[in-house]
Amino acid sequence: MNIITLEDINQQAQETPEMFVIDSEAAYDRQLRHLADDVCRHASERPIILISGPSGSGKTTTANRLEQILDAAGYEAHTLSMDDYYADGTRNKDIVDQFGRPDYESPLRLDTDLLNTQLEQLARGEAVELPKFDFAAQKQCRSGRILRRNPHELIIMEGIHALNPEVTGQSHDIASRVYLSVRTRIQMGDEKLHPSLIRFARRLIRDSRTRGRAPEESFEMLTSISRGENLYIMPYKHLANYELDTFIGYELAVYAPQILGIVQELALSASLETGIPALCRFLEAITPVSDDWIPESSLVREFIGGSIFTS
Repeated sequence: MNIITLEDINQQAQETPEMFVIDSEAAYDRQLRHLADDVCRHASERPIILISGPSGSGKTTTANRLEQILDAAGYEAHTLSMDDYYADGTRNKDIVDQFGRPDYESPLRLDTDLLNTQLEQLARGEAVELPKFDFAAQKQCRSGRILRRNPHELIIMEGIHALNPEVTGQSHDIASRVYLSVRTRIQMGDEKLHPSLIRFARRLIRDSRTRGRAPEESFEMLTSISRGENLYIMPYKHLANYELDTFIGYELAVYAPQILGIVQELALSASLETGIPALCRFLEAITPVSDDWIPESSLVREFIGGSIFTS
């Protein structure tokens, strides 16, 4: 677990904000390039790359950034999302949590037979027609996109259940397995901000921007998301060959102007156990950084908008 002090963040935000952004992006890029180097060394026996991580960990951007690096290294990669392998909603209507509410985190919602079959076919170099999931209609559709993995090419599959052997099956034997999450804690005095609250800040912005979800809804989902992580993601992180810390040094300073008022409102009624009051204190104390210097390929852009990889 890494630690960065709020004092250090504020000093860089005040004195050299543009270099703060550049240096933070470079630090994450170094992690990706180290991962890509090792993936290339094992490409012949492990042509599949499985990327897992909890909600808000930056899987989409990481997968696409990794694809760019691998392409440049001569190992053309194709990125697929596990979201497209959800089964039709009619099959999932009875999958609920302990409160009787739909359990959207459950791996049972996936069409694991299709997922496993296609991963194995792609590893063998066979052509497959990839699915496309229509979330509005809750229906799996045929995409018309045919993919065949040629020699020296790689398949990247990203999704929260990518490390669960009950989901990705035998492909574990032919895969490089990657686990992502925020692993850095921000310290202010004797208090440390839990990394999950950085991910919550990311989701709070993204939920409002792309999903029309009110802050209260995002907050109410914390319990079910945390439950899903503990049941379906964390038990399999030890199976990863690689772990990446997706914390970007300046990110909370960029989020603060967008969500401080919202978090202050949530903190009025949130219990200490939720961490929201702590997040509020850190946001109030941080020096804001403009998003003008953030590149389009940044993981931060996945949440605040303007990414070349996401809408």
